[in-house]
Amino acid sequence: MAKTATKTVKKVSTAKGKGKPAKAKVVKKTTKPATKKAVAKKPAVKKVKTPKVVSFDFKAPNKANPLPHFRYVNVTVSDVSNEKYPELVQITAGPARYSDILGKRYINKDFAIKAINVAQAESLIGNGAKQAADELAELGFISPDAEVLTDGYKDANPTIMANEYGA
Repeated sequence: MAKTATKTVKKVSTAKGKGKPAKAKVVKKTTKPATKKAVAKKPAVKKVKTPKVVSFDFKAPNKANPLPHFRYVNVTVSDVSNEKYPELVQITAGPARYSDILGKRYINKDFAIKAINVAQAESLIGNGAKQAADELAELGFISPDAEVLTDGYKDANPTIMANEYGA
């Protein structure tokens, strides 16, 4: 082991206004030895965050919903299990944009959550199509009265091309 260096320093403090002489305090400071070890650098590896697994437990029935249920993204999913399908769930309530999936039944919670996520994504894509059409109309690439298909966003919209490019 290497020795550590010690240094003694005298601190002087005065007792002003008390008529007493100054006292000296002895303070010992220690310093660590400066030794460096050669360390091989490890390659930088990013830690992958694992998604949190959220379990949705059913709440007890109440006046508003007489079935055991849970809420996911403002949508109520109720337990409608039977002997043949013990994990059967049904989407019972939600906003109007989820009207396509309201009342549908799914084998388990995971499939219901996937269906809600898909409906949410399609809603966002449809709203994005409207917004993009408005921006294109502002720039003059399409006519403002061009019809934009938001429900069938996957299909090509021939009216936009026909209005501007004569296709």
